[in-house]
Amino acid sequence: MSKPTFQIVTTDNQAYTQGTSQHGTFIDLNGYAPCLESYEHDGDYLQLRYSDGYRQLIPEHRIKYIAYLDQD
Repeated sequence: MSKPTFQIVTTDNQAYTQGTSQHGTFIDLNGYAPCLESYEHDGDYLQLRYSDGYRQLIPEHRIKYIAYLDQD
């Protein structure tokens, strides 16, 4: 994957960066951890979409900010 285009930071300062995996969130028996691909607003939640169809919901009130990273 090329450079990430976004990063989501929660109120407890947890960062979710496009193209990275959340170690400990989704890990299969072979040690594979899917990578964050995209996100979308879903009602009162932000839905994070990972490779291989994994999804994670974060309540909107826990989102501190979403940064869009420069591609240049």
